[in-house]
Amino acid sequence: MRLNRFLAAAGVGSRRGCDPLIVEGRVEVNGEICVDLSRMVDPGHDEVRLDGERIRLPRRWLYYVLHKPAGFVTTRADELGRRTVDDLIGSLRGRVVPVGRLDRASEGLLLLTNNGELTQRLLHPKYRQPRTYLVWVTPAPTSPMLEEIEHGVPLGRGERSGPAHVKVLGRRGSVARVRITLREGKNREVRRIFRHFEIKVNALRRVSYAGLELGELAPGALRPLTGREVEQLAAVTGLSL
Repeated sequence: MRLNRFLAAAGVGSRRGCDPLIVEGRVEVNGEICVDLSRMVDPGHDEVRLDGERIRLPRRWLYYVLHKPAGFVTTRADELGRRTVDDLIGSLRGRVVPVGRLDRASEGLLLLTNNGELTQRLLHPKYRQPRTYLVWVTPAPTSPMLEEIEHGVPLGRGERSGPAHVKVLGRRGSVARVRITLREGKNREVRRIFRHFEIKVNALRRVSYAGLELGELAPGALRPLTGREVEQLAAVTGLSL
């Protein structure tokens, strides 16, 4: 495979992000610095190093879904001592990484994998992977607000939300349950959308991502993807998984 693809698959970064590492002379192949972007490598025989550290592909690809509970941060370690997803995944700790993030107060579907190329492909804005959330808000958004959300609203700092599908599913007192689907991954985008209207988000759960469904998976529970789900990810990313 091409050298930048090898680095991406090993989790170093995106293919495009790996190109400068090669050009800058930070990558060695079989003990020699390689600055050739067209260089092909054999993962089974060639030795690749980045800044002197050996880079290897995993022996096998791992794909899991975690129902992240509220109160956990989506990082490998936290300098403030808060609970992280690593506290939930047991023996998988250090072998897989989360694809994207859910903020500490949010819960729901979090994909975990050791396939760096898949991670980059799922997160890249070019592929516009759908993300669906259930959101409990106060007060309920009005019809004009929903129409604005569907076309995108200012988020602050010069950003706008992308086009969305949004629907109020039900109301109980002053609280409304809203389903919203986005195709971008801006930081805390759902919360910022409702903040634009001065609507309070009481709870937020991601229930679907790139065609994967949370289903009845309990908070804190972890399960491997089925063969059909892996095929689904291959179909939406164009990768051979």
